[in-house]
Amino acid sequence: MKNRILVGFGWSAILATVWAAPASAHHSFSGYDMEKTMSASVTLKEFRWGAPHSTVVFVMKGPDGKPMDVTMASAAPASFAKQGFKPRDFKVGDKMDITWHPSKSGATGGTLASLKLPDGRKFGDTEFGPGGSRVGGGGAPDQQAQNAQFPEGAK
Repeated sequence: MKNRILVGFGWSAILATVWAAPASAHHSFSGYDMEKTMSASVTLKEFRWGAPHSTVVFVMKGPDGKPMDVTMASAAPASFAKQGFKPRDFKVGDKMDITWHPSKSGATGGTLASLKLPDGRKFGDTEFGPGGSRVGGGGAPDQQAQNAQFPEGAK
C-alpha cells in the first residue's frame, strides 16, 4: 500500500512539472531585449487589463513618419494596482510618454517598461528590472515609478 501511495505522489509530481513548464515559458522575457530601452510619445488606442499580463496598443509615428499601431506586452493587473492604477485610468485617446524593451526579432513592439499618464502619474514595471532580472529587493513600486526614465521633454 505504501508503494502505491509513493508511486501516486511520484506521478503527481511529474505531471505537475510537465503542466507547469508551458506556464514558465509563457512568463519568459527572453523574446525581448531587456538591455535596450526605447522611448516615444504615443496615443493610447486600447488597454487590455488582464491576467497573466495586460496588453496595450499605442499609436506612434512609424519610421516613415506616418501613424502606426504598436502592440506591447505589459505588467500583470496586480502590478498596476499596487501602484494605484485602475482600468479606468487608461483612456483611449490619451497622450502619454512610454519606454519599452524592444522585441529581439525586430518586430515592432515589445514589453512596456514605463509610462507617464497625462495627469503626471507614472507607472514603472516592477515585475522585471534592468537586464530582465526579477526586481525582488530592487525598490518599492512607487520608487520604481519615480525612477522611470522618460523621453527628453517629458515631465
